This record gives sequence, structure tokens and C-alpha cells, in this order.
Amino acid sequence: MSQEPERQLPQIDYGKKEISQLLEGARNGEISFEEGAVRQLAGEVEQLIAAIASARPNMDMAKQTKGFGGFESAHELAAGFAWKANEGHSVLDQLITGSLDLEEGILRAANMIPAIDEINKSRINLAKGNLGGAQ
Repeated sequence: MSQEPERQLPQIDYGKKEISQLLEGARNGEISFEEGAVRQLAGEVEQLIAAIASARPNMDMAKQTKGFGGFESAHELAAGFAWKANEGHSVLDQLITGSLDLEEGILRAANMIPAIDEINKSRINLAKGNLGGAQ
């Protein structure tokens, strides 16, 4: 069997640079938003996070795909499904992280600091792999 090159999980561009600029501007007081509008937008972001998080269990199921038989090609096929599931998980986690960063930026721009604590709890849950209710 030939040696496969080491695989790397994909990195996606979800606007990380722009979100970082928003966060920095909010931290420096250069950007500010009205609290009512931010509450509404934060709710939309939370719905987005919940929708993305709801796809994560499907990736877990795909990692454990079985029933291909005992041939070497069947094991390779199962490993391919597991790898694609890992890639999918990675992309979903990146999207959730970006959404949390966006939500933090808009909350910070409205000086809604206590709400940022909830985002940090979600970050911890994501790191643990159990982002059940997103927030």
C-alpha cells in the first residue's frame, strides 16, 4: 500500500479579517451601535449558530459509517467517509467560531459586556465539543 500524504483540515474564509476589524474597532471605541438594533442582530446570529451547530451530529454519524464489508477497499471507503466528516466538523466549527466573534463584536460595539460572558461560555462548550444549545 502506498504512503498517503498527510491530510490537513480545510481553512475557510468566512470574513475573519473583517470580523477582527469590527472587534478591534469596538474594543477601541471607534465603532458603536445602538443597543436595540444589536439585540435584534445578536438574536439573528444566535439562530445562525444554532442552525450550524445542528449539523454537527450528522458529521458525528458519518464518522462512524459501517457496513462496507471486510475488504481493504471497504476500509478505505469508510476511512474516506470519516475524513470527510472530520473536514465537515472543522468547517462547521470555524463558522461557529466566526459567528461568535461577530456576535461579540456587535455586542461590544453596543457596550453590552455582560452578554459577552454568554458568548465566552459558548466558546468553552465548543472547545469541549458540546455546543448543544449554542447559547
